[in-house]
Amino acid sequence: NPLNEFCPSQMNRLFFLGFLFTVIASVFWGAMGTAVQHLFQIKSGFFALGLVTLRQLSAGVLFVAIGTLIMPRKMWSIFNDRKLLLEILTSGALVFLAHFCFFQSISYSNAGTAAIFLTLNPMLAGLWLTLVRGTKMSSVECICAVLAAAGVALMVTDGDFSGLKFSPMAVVWGLCSAVFATAFSIQPQKPSAKAGVTVVVAWAFLFGGVIASFFCPPWTLNVNWNWVVTADFAFIVVFGTVAAFWLYLTGLKYISPVVSGLVVCLEPLSAIVFSMVLLGDVLGLWQAVGVVLVLANICLLALARR
Repeated sequence: NPLNEFCPSQMNRLFFLGFLFTVIASVFWGAMGTAVQHLFQIKSGFFALGLVTLRQLSAGVLFVAIGTLIMPRKMWSIFNDRKLLLEILTSGALVFLAHFCFFQSISYSNAGTAAIFLTLNPMLAGLWLTLVRGTKMSSVECICAVLAAAGVALMVTDGDFSGLKFSPMAVVWGLCSAVFATAFSIQPQKPSAKAGVTVVVAWAFLFGGVIASFFCPPWTLNVNWNWVVTADFAFIVVFGTVAAFWLYLTGLKYISPVVSGLVVCLEPLSAIVFSMVLLGDVLGLWQAVGVVLVLANICLLALARR
């Protein structure tokens, strides 16, 4: 454990640094969801898989370019290490599969139903930690998992669960998206410690974009580009992808995948806030209750850390 070399006060500071990074990443992801919703509302020509493909390719190219300017030798040294290259390629495949399965789940149900499955991430991460590392989830983490799941469920349904559609295929794809998302919160830790977060995120997204291109070649997209569409897409790539994933994986150096999974439940809350401010959406009563539960989860996590 890289934290073992630090004293308790330093570990607390690093925990809150990782906690803060993950919170900011969740806010960026929620804002990205609002930008995606806006792209679909204005009939931009984007569809789910096409947007995922172009987003990952653009983010990968941008990140590799930035990394090459800052640390060219380190950025390209991965091609001299076959094991590291394979690990980063695996990271790229995982992030693509998590998004692909999530959108497939939406196609067989709806966005609210698909989002419910992602609340399984902390429990799946806790199960992995228990089986592999022998580290059990604390009672506080278990309570927070219940609060987060209940809060997200209320936020995406506003208390009306009749709109959820748990068809067999929606369940299969939803569970797969949760598994792959959890795997991406765990698998990149080792290559990130070896090569650095920037290198891993940059190449993982570029490799993931190349994999996505086999399912949706980017040159087949018919997008109605104008300054609004360009601004939305630029925000999705720069803040919702490059910045968010860099912050998320950096935060994972100091907090566990269980805690990160619980913090990421802020994403739908962030999306709701941005939708209210920018798109004029109205917050329902049960959504407000869900907001309180998610915030209680975050506060409990922060206050319980000593």
